[in-house]
Amino acid sequence: MTTRKNPPFDVVEPINDDANPADDLSIFQGCLTRIRDGEGSDGMLWPEENLSDGRRQSLARIDRTAVGILTAVEMLHAANRCSTMATSRRHLDEGVVEGLFFACRELAELVCREVRPA
Repeated sequence: MTTRKNPPFDVVEPINDDANPADDLSIFQGCLTRIRDGEGSDGMLWPEENLSDGRRQSLARIDRTAVGILTAVEMLHAANRCSTMATSRRHLDEGVVEGLFFACRELAELVCREVRPA
């Protein structure tokens, strides 16, 4: 029987996170703060710098909310298509569909509140 001089797999050194320059993205509180400070749906801060900080935050919330509405409406569209084309056992439960409608409504109301100037 032979013994191996090297292991059959690469030895991976543990990642040293101490030199990570992006603390705001590497810890939970940092991520939460960045989201609250105006991170849009793309994960970046609102790009228009000539606006007040509050307005930039509002526009980022509108952006995130619009993506949420789009996602919920796409799910409703798929549910509607399924209900017309699939057998009844493959349909979404009515409670799920109603929940998606309420989610769209609440998200749209949030956009309406955020888009108005303070």
